[in-house]
Amino acid sequence: MALLFGPLACQGVRGKGWNVVLVTLDTTRADALGCYGAPGNPTPHLDALAQAGARFDMAISSSALTPVSHATILSGLDNHEHGLRVLAAGSGFRLSNKIPTLATILRENGYHTAAIHSAFPVSAWFGFANGFQVFDSFDTTLEAGQGGKWNVLEFQRRSDETTDLVLDWLTEEERPFFLWVHYWDPHDAVKVPPISELPAQLPRNAQGQLLHSRELYAAEVRYVDAQFGRLVEALRLRNELERTLFVVVADHGEGLGDHDWFYHRLVYQEQIRVPLIVKVPELAPSGAVLPVVRSRDIQPTVLDYLGLRAPRPVSGRSLRNLLEGRSDEPRIAFADQINGYDLNASMVQSRPHDDFLYMVIDGKDKLIWRPNHPERSELFDLAADPRELDNRLTRDPATVERLLLHLAKEQPWVSAPFPKEVSSEDLAGARNVLEGLGYVGNDSAAGAPSQWVWFCPRHPALRVPANGPCQSCGSLQVLVKAP
Repeated sequence: MALLFGPLACQGVRGKGWNVVLVTLDTTRADALGCYGAPGNPTPHLDALAQAGARFDMAISSSALTPVSHATILSGLDNHEHGLRVLAAGSGFRLSNKIPTLATILRENGYHTAAIHSAFPVSAWFGFANGFQVFDSFDTTLEAGQGGKWNVLEFQRRSDETTDLVLDWLTEEERPFFLWVHYWDPHDAVKVPPISELPAQLPRNAQGQLLHSRELYAAEVRYVDAQFGRLVEALRLRNELERTLFVVVADHGEGLGDHDWFYHRLVYQEQIRVPLIVKVPELAPSGAVLPVVRSRDIQPTVLDYLGLRAPRPVSGRSLRNLLEGRSDEPRIAFADQINGYDLNASMVQSRPHDDFLYMVIDGKDKLIWRPNHPERSELFDLAADPRELDNRLTRDPATVERLLLHLAKEQPWVSAPFPKEVSSEDLAGARNVLEGLGYVGNDSAAGAPSQWVWFCPRHPALRVPANGPCQSCGSLQVLVKAP
């Protein structure tokens, strides 16, 4: 079914009075969508939205971890600013209710706010309920099941179930509204599309169970697109489509075997380059937008178009210039993974050099800094090497220095385990749920250095025990393991 978009004559209600629909696609690579190059027309409904609005070609997520990246999307802040850094630890896993989000700001400006989700990692446990009048999530599932085990099926739902709930809510909603819909399907092989929507031959294990494969992943993305189409059609039938600002973005991608890794928690492009589609009422189609943008730019963009102000400054910047065909100051994108201090990051056992990852993209150049394994850090020219196969770290020291200076200025570092701020019972309950969803535990930070030191990118030979401005040039410094 074709999607229809057109001009809007709106009435201002505390701003533009438009509806806002934010759709977050969990674990969805940019290249899984047809409008980003996937063959075979797998996502016609998302592609139609992109054709009517704008598709950002180089949108970068702040993390390849669901709660962390969603905190950035909602707050307009990078990870070290909003403080949500890990899935499970003594602290550092929850968005503070003191941080304004799209939900809190829009609710204060007269919007009816609702969130309808598909899995536990965006639940109230992680601090996402603040500002929502309706928050349909998985907050009551932290009770032990029979025998102390957890029923994985209780902690996620398929996209058709989520869309059914969305459509039920739309019949009763007040206007204007802010609706956040979260789809989870491509994350794993637990709840898969109906058999009629699956390819005839899919990889299975010895017991005949479907495996999390590229083929199944593609089928799940196609199924999510069909459910998104149902949402758009429902808005059209309710005459809401032309007065709705759409943002569709993934929280992160998936390895699918690239860089010898099938899952996430890394910062290669297949994990942090995400689809971002924006459709603004009354705005002519923008086509493909090529410059680097960040997931932290979403919140200020929405507020800009609604004519609203955030209660305090954010580091994200409105995408309005790019959406309206004007040039804009180049952006620097950051991401990080604090796997070494995350109790649910068992992947550090098989990939110990990926325990602490800090990433920066400055135009076409990208640095992945591994402070606990600096010799394993990587420098890529994304224009010449989009698959990140040619590490230029030792061949281009000037670019390494420039990108390390960006990181030093950002100061994203975590140099100690997160202090305990929740009860052991609550933490154990959350970890059980996460493990049931495929996040397997990491009970120690044995690979983390017992002591970190700091160095200035301009004077790398000098290591100092405390962070602060370089005594020689005044530059901020970079985290690295002690010699």
